[in-house]
Amino acid sequence: MNKRSMRILTLIWAALMVAILSSSLTLLIAGKTAASDRHWVTQQEYERVERYSRLDEVRETLMDDFYQELEEDDLVLGAIRGMTGAVGDPYTFYYTPEELTRSNESSDGLYHGIGVLIQSTEEGYIQILRVYPGTPAEAAKLEVGDLIVAVDGNEISGEDGRTYNDAVTQIRGEAGTTVRLTVRRGDATWDVDVPRADVNISYAEYTVLDGDIGYVAITQFTGNAQSRFAEAIEAFKAQNIRGMVIDLRNNPGGLLDQVVAIADSLLPSGVIVYTQDRDGTRRDYYSKEDMYDVPLTVLVNGSSASASEILAASVQAFERGLVIGETTYGKGIVQTQLTFEEDGAGIQLTTSSYYDGSGRSIHGVGVTPDIEVELEQDAIPLDPDPENDSQLSAALEALEGLIAQTAA
Repeated sequence: MNKRSMRILTLIWAALMVAILSSSLTLLIAGKTAASDRHWVTQQEYERVERYSRLDEVRETLMDDFYQELEEDDLVLGAIRGMTGAVGDPYTFYYTPEELTRSNESSDGLYHGIGVLIQSTEEGYIQILRVYPGTPAEAAKLEVGDLIVAVDGNEISGEDGRTYNDAVTQIRGEAGTTVRLTVRRGDATWDVDVPRADVNISYAEYTVLDGDIGYVAITQFTGNAQSRFAEAIEAFKAQNIRGMVIDLRNNPGGLLDQVVAIADSLLPSGVIVYTQDRDGTRRDYYSKEDMYDVPLTVLVNGSSASASEILAASVQAFERGLVIGETTYGKGIVQTQLTFEEDGAGIQLTTSSYYDGSGRSIHGVGVTPDIEVELEQDAIPLDPDPENDSQLSAALEALEGLIAQTAA
């Protein structure tokens, strides 16, 4: 939305009078009497003012006649959220300045909260994908797979996607305060009070497994994920590893530039991914020729989404390695976040679809693994443990096959 349009809408909310000066295509919206406060608008802009006049009528009626006193700012916020909700896209929503600040803090890896990685389920609940060690969530004995169905007594409804975002906002808060979560695990449901704290997390962890195999788990493509992955590559080079496993299970996605940079370090030259908006405008993201060339397997599951699927799909498209596990989530659309400079609020909206270098879209379909393996255990171990992780074991077995082919 351009600044002129935003100014016009502001005038609507202020209930200023519209004066038609002539029948030409140029009109004047009159505010204060000073000439400097008058704004010339086109016929199209005037028609937009007329279209939104009902909104102001409703606002005025509520402010004048509702049986209790109302805050006008609350009505404006409700109208904005109603508009973003009307598009029917769970990834399009409005941030207040405070919400945007908290969102950016968590993207950097340092935020006030309880220390979990989460995603929304099809039913609209919050599912825990990862419990970070040393955090209040771990102390409260929350586990991967737990569902959060209410926050501070406010139920999360799958019928209203906004309640998910509201719940996430409620879970976060000032360090030293407490949030009450209603947790469902299997057939059991209970309430637990979890203190909030300053949480500092890393989005990528790496180690060298037995047999000189490098292992990297990326939990989200944000914060320090890219720098930690580059650090892992240097460590693997120094130890002369024979192959590498990248674990993207339960990774809900993240920033496009981060996954492109990581993919670039693994792939030969070519198109990693491209985006295309509703006008057909295409933007290509390329990998350079230089790459870390070791045999590679990638682990995914049904909670691997968005940026995770870009990396998995590009590995397949380049025939760079094997994807192991379960079919991924199927989110092939890209969001853009815009900030309103006036007050620091923001809006996130879906702006394009993405496709791998071969032109494949995974939206609503997901990435089908080269080797499908279900997890036999109840949950993915926090630390890599092939003996208690059937999918990791399969990835290592497939990797040995690739190593053997390379050596032949």
